[in-house]
Order: sequence, then C-alpha cells, then structure tokens
Amino acid sequence: MKIEINRSDYQSLLTVLEIADWVLHAYSGEESVQSAPLRALEQKVLSLADEFGCGELVEFDPAEQRYWLTREYDELSDAVQFIEQFENDCFWDQLNDRLVERDLMRQLGEKAFKQLDSEQVAEKAEPYRRLYGEEFLTHGVDRLEILQQAVGPGGGAKLS
Repeated sequence: MKIEINRSDYQSLLTVLEIADWVLHAYSGEESVQSAPLRALEQKVLSLADEFGCGELVEFDPAEQRYWLTREYDELSDAVQFIEQFENDCFWDQLNDRLVERDLMRQLGEKAFKQLDSEQVAEKAEPYRRLYGEEFLTHGVDRLEILQQAVGPGGGAKLS
C-alpha cells in the first residue's frame, strides 16, 4: 500500500506524532516495551523529513542514533497548544469524576455504590456533576481546601 502525502500533510503527521509521543512518554521515566513499536514508526517517519522538504524540522543525533524534532519545528507546530488543551480538559474531567465518585461512595457506602449499574451511577452522579461543574467554572480551584491536617511521625504535617 502506498499513501500519497505532501509537505503540509507531512508536517501534520509530525504534529500527530509529537502529540502521541507526549501521551506515551511525558509522565514516564523510560520507554515501555509496548510503546517501542510506536517509537520505531515515529523514527521511520522522522527519517523521511528531507524527502518532504522538511529537513529543517527534524535532526539526527548520531550519538543517540535517533531523530528529533527541531526548535524550528516547535516554533511552527500547534502540538503544544493541542496538548495543553487536552491536559486542561482532562484535569477538570478527572477532578470532577473523582470527587463525584468519592461523594457517591460517602452517601451510599462503598458496597451499595459498587452494586449500581452504569445507568444508576450516572443518574445519582448528575447532581454532584452539576454542582462541581458550576463550582469549577465559577471559582476554579480557589475554594478547594484540605479540611483536616494531622501531625505525622517526626512532627511533619500529614494530610488525612
């Protein structure tokens, strides 16, 4: 199979690869075995930069035997904006979801909560979702507080 792409398509593909690389590797110290084939594909695509007239966007590091996106690429790419928007949306969704689940477990008890099907959870969660959604939209994290603080061993603060 052969896919015909032009310079603009190639630049878009670089952006997609950068976003994927961030998702796969930004929060891990080392590359996982599962992501190695994806890294290999990324390297194969990056190696084609000159063929698409994008040699200034990719450089090869002989010491690491690896291709990297250049500073010039960073200046042209929208990848960082896409990543930041995703992370921001993810933060608010995760915060809301975790607080809703916590409050439902407190209200119903863990055993009763775990017996609910997904439709029942969604129905019971809706008032909490609405409450937290409005709170975060209006105040962000400004009114989130840790209500209890205990002193741990050695005299240091221990959150509980």
